[in-house]
Amino acid sequence: MKSKRIKKDSQSEIGFYLRVLGYQESDRIWAAHCLETDLVGYGRTFKKALDSLYELTEMQISFAQYKNQPALLDHSAPVEIFEIYNTLLRANLQKFSRQSKIDRKRRITSIPFPSNLEAMSFAIVPA
Repeated sequence: MKSKRIKKDSQSEIGFYLRVLGYQESDRIWAAHCLETDLVGYGRTFKKALDSLYELTEMQISFAQYKNQPALLDHSAPVEIFEIYNTLLRANLQKFSRQSKIDRKRRITSIPFPSNLEAMSFAIVPA
């Protein structure tokens, strides 16, 4: 199943971004760990892990919408994942001012979601 991930040249308006920490779990497996949702996609390459994460996120959003429970999306990654992400972010920023060693087993990025994502429109019903 091919991912419907938004391309940079897409006409869709971006609604929000989710921060992602990528890391190699083994020589053959990459993980893409979302900081905001604590969902993890896996693949043989970082791109495939990102595609897997995007699909998982779409499914989680759809499920939360189906159950009419937006709180199902409110699960952050562990503090350690945020710390690694922030360390890599600082290192990437420092690359611009001086030569820094690049960590080839870890990456940071974000995945965009369109503002018209139907599954994000929850009909909140009072309890």
